[in-house]
Amino acid sequence: MTIRIATAGTGQTFSWADIGFSEESRDISSQLVKILEERRQPISFSWRDTLRDELDEIVQDCSNPGWDGYDAEVVSVESAVVTQELIDVLPENIQVPTLVPDPSGEIALEWRAGDQKYFSVSVSANSLVYAGIFGGFCKKYGEERFFGTIPATILHILTHHFPKA
Repeated sequence: MTIRIATAGTGQTFSWADIGFSEESRDISSQLVKILEERRQPISFSWRDTLRDELDEIVQDCSNPGWDGYDAEVVSVESAVVTQELIDVLPENIQVPTLVPDPSGEIALEWRAGDQKYFSVSVSANSLVYAGIFGGFCKKYGEERFFGTIPATILHILTHHFPKA
């Protein structure tokens, strides 16, 4: 197998033929295959990677009781796992949320559109608690179960009020 990798903006191409048998050769081949797989992903998936990195940072930063300088609980493993699952199924056609740790040990995803629209989804074990203000007197709130698919109520709010610009 021959692998070709083009470097962005330079027009240069790097070619490598997989003919080695050593452990180092197999490691290099494995890394190059991973690079090619990543390059095939649409750039739009990169926001998910950014959110995953932010989630990891939140879990690490909020791993001690009182992380907020008061009485905050440690971010729960369950909340972190479910938040990751939620990030994975968010639709591509919405704005990227902000991740916010909650002193109760949960993690919230928040969306804002100007001064009039705000929506928050707080993630706990298998439950999504949501609340939003959508201009004027329009408010929506509730709780939905989460089993790997975004509940229709939340999906409608996200796609209707927070489409990708």
